[in-house]
Amino acid sequence: MVLARPSPLRLTLAAAFLALGSGGLPSLCAQTPPAPAATAAPKLFAVTFATGPAWDAAKPPQAQAFFKEHSDHLARLRAEQVSVLGGRYADKGLLLVRAAAAAEVRTLLARDPSLAAGTFVATVDEFRPFQHGDTRPPLATPEAAVIRSLVAAYNARDTAAVLAHYAPDAQLTPLDPAAAQLDLGSPAALGRWLDAVFSAAPDLRCELLDLTQSGVHVSYRERTTFTDRDGRRRTQTSLAVHEVRAGKIVRAWYYPATKS
Repeated sequence: MVLARPSPLRLTLAAAFLALGSGGLPSLCAQTPPAPAATAAPKLFAVTFATGPAWDAAKPPQAQAFFKEHSDHLARLRAEQVSVLGGRYADKGLLLVRAAAAAEVRTLLARDPSLAAGTFVATVDEFRPFQHGDTRPPLATPEAAVIRSLVAAYNARDTAAVLAHYAPDAQLTPLDPAAAQLDLGSPAALGRWLDAVFSAAPDLRCELLDLTQSGVHVSYRERTTFTDRDGRRRTQTSLAVHEVRAGKIVRAWYYPATKS
């Protein structure tokens, strides 16, 4: 969860969670950094591949002219982080690519010899998603389950359930040199603090945006929404890494929150 700024009171382990401030929900880690200047994002384009006039129906795909070169070209686009998604449907292939304009996409496709040879033909159309997501299966590990359960307990405002996810000697570290090292304190003190936060922000909600894992370390990006004391709706995002062992969070590292 997002860390809160230090206060005259000793927040201890509660620094792992959201604290209400007069101007919103700032991070414990010194000052919330300013949002980077907005830049024009590249567009998405859908490239649809179909068999062309040189396709030989008597041969398997791997035996078609320039099929290997076509596959190598797609792999290069992926390695260069130009393509973001690829797959087949019916008798066609679909590739989503990022580019400034359709002309740029056609220039990239001109490097594919299978198109020049007529093995394939391709059409390019701008792709405007109305739902964003991840085609990979959800991370299904015991450690990831702990993080999802932690967020569910937080959103349910269940103080006891939140505390149950942490080892008694868990250590939290804000990743900002200006922030003081936190002393976790007692679960009882954290419980009282969480009760106060949940009472002050009844619409407080956290959403996991990304969840990845390496060994016992689970990293995630979260989006938190709430109504501040002035009645304004607020949204902010943050990053965190949790070390999970034997079903308990034993260490956590938090980045400063960025207001959306």
